[in-house]
Amino acid sequence: MASGITSAGSASGMDFESIIAASVQAKKASIGKTLNTRKEENNIAISGVGKLKSALEAFQKSIKALTEDNGFNTRKVTTDLPTENPYFSVSTKDDATNGSYDIAVTQVAKNEKLSQEFKSDDKFGEGKLTITLPPVKNEDGTQTERKFNIDIAADDNIASIRKKINNNDFGVTATTVQLGNGKTKLVIDSGMSGDDANISMKFDGTAGTNSDKFTVDSNSASNGWTAEQGQNAKITVDGQELTSQSNEFRDVISGITINVNRLSKTNDKGGFETNNVQISADVDKVTEKMNAFVNAYNTLMSTMDGLYKHNTYTDGQNNYDGGELAGDSMLRGLTSQIQNMMSSVQGNKSGLDIYSVGIKIANDGTMSLDSTKFKENINDNFNALVNLFSGDDGVLTELNKTVEEYTKSNGILSTREDELNAKKKGYEAEESRNAVYLEEYEANLRQRYARLDNTIAGYNSSLNYLMSALG
Repeated sequence: MASGITSAGSASGMDFESIIAASVQAKKASIGKTLNTRKEENNIAISGVGKLKSALEAFQKSIKALTEDNGFNTRKVTTDLPTENPYFSVSTKDDATNGSYDIAVTQVAKNEKLSQEFKSDDKFGEGKLTITLPPVKNEDGTQTERKFNIDIAADDNIASIRKKINNNDFGVTATTVQLGNGKTKLVIDSGMSGDDANISMKFDGTAGTNSDKFTVDSNSASNGWTAEQGQNAKITVDGQELTSQSNEFRDVISGITINVNRLSKTNDKGGFETNNVQISADVDKVTEKMNAFVNAYNTLMSTMDGLYKHNTYTDGQNNYDGGELAGDSMLRGLTSQIQNMMSSVQGNKSGLDIYSVGIKIANDGTMSLDSTKFKENINDNFNALVNLFSGDDGVLTELNKTVEEYTKSNGILSTREDELNAKKKGYEAEESRNAVYLEEYEANLRQRYARLDNTIAGYNSSLNYLMSALG
């Protein structure tokens, strides 16, 4: 608690203020020296664990680029399609295989549409308009009905009906086109393409109005409506015709998706010209991924060596010039584990090991890749190379398991961070207790010196009185 006296020695003229300040400073240094050291070392360790975790996560990312989603099975698509506005596009998945295909687009998928002309001031009777679409086929063989209702009011016009139709979750759209004859053309798009994408409407309400016109089936296009029939997309692959309800052909060739953009160019005979598509292993991309792994490995090793570097001492005092995890046994163990996993990989049944496919590890532990040798093995020993690195017992698979134990949310480093942060809070609480103690210590000193100040002041007063009486 704070003292009411703010200037010790004011009565006696003694410099007690300096004595109190020196005493408090000495006490603060005495009780804070060890705490400050522990707190600073703990903060350094928190920073070090954070850097180690970031380095391991970057390393793990380079591993997963090769082990997840068939990372080695990267495919390259080469075509003779025009670069601008190609007739179709091709993409591959991880299970695609090498091949050459001649493809032509012979028909583009279209949506089913209905259209009819109305006068802008046409009135409509009250009632319910039901719009029905083809049902969706479920995987279990059942079907899910697809239809929605809109309410038509007596004061609705063609513009407000258009807005109500557009308020649906099925992809049906309605647009209006202003015609030169003073009429408005309403176009309803089913939002679905394909031969079976028919749309139908039924009005139930006040008879004898323009609302009656909203009863129609696109297959018959009756009641004043014009129908634009939907159609499937068609392509030929090596002369074989394939169809799709949409403009996407997924897995008609294993692992390959073809998206139709427009009709292929016609030839002199009235047919369609084909364009060649080559699917091949993208050895450059895979090699790029492996080089990224090698670089990430070297960066990780450099980071861990820097974090582990020991501090030096002068006259028994720590210079704190080492790494943020100087001499840490957990870090040393992890470094050795990763190095040993790479250097002690045994060859697989094919006789391949990491060295025979282009990996090199120098005497200083630095890793490098012979890209030429690595590419040769991709072409000549693809399956064996994949098994060596990303098979069930592959070196990268095992590395990922090891690193995951450190980087996962409840892993070794997360637990270590929690422990260090708990210590940090403990040190902060101890600092708060010390601050209170120093306040009480200073208050106690001030009370003691205040009493001494008053005593000396009294003695001085008596002495002055005696000297005056004797004089």
